[in-house]
Amino acid sequence: MRRWPSVDTEDVPWVKSSYSTNPNGCVQIKRLGDHVLVGDSKHPDGPTLTVTAEEWDRFLDAFIAEGPESSGRLWASFHADGGFTLSTTDPRDPKLVYTQQEREAFANGARAGELRSHIRS
Repeated sequence: MRRWPSVDTEDVPWVKSSYSTNPNGCVQIKRLGDHVLVGDSKHPDGPTLTVTAEEWDRFLDAFIAEGPESSGRLWASFHADGGFTLSTTDPRDPKLVYTQQEREAFANGARAGELRSHIRS
């Protein structure tokens, strides 16, 4: 059984790529010890995905390398229009949908190391 962090997430800031110039949205994360919450800044109170820090960093490595669409529990499905959908292997988890502009900002921030699980804001 997976154990999720039991902390008050209100006190932890969301972080997104500094390359994001889109005021309407971007991939955003909250670092919570050994876990990472992934959300969409278009929906600040919307659904999130929770993964371990190790799963998140492995996903970033694969995403940067433009490798396989999955890296463990996280899946990125790439769209013909340049956007992508982020989901997990658990069908009960939400799907987060991002535009091409959001994908590019996320990829640039990931390449720059801004979104690693161990960096504190």
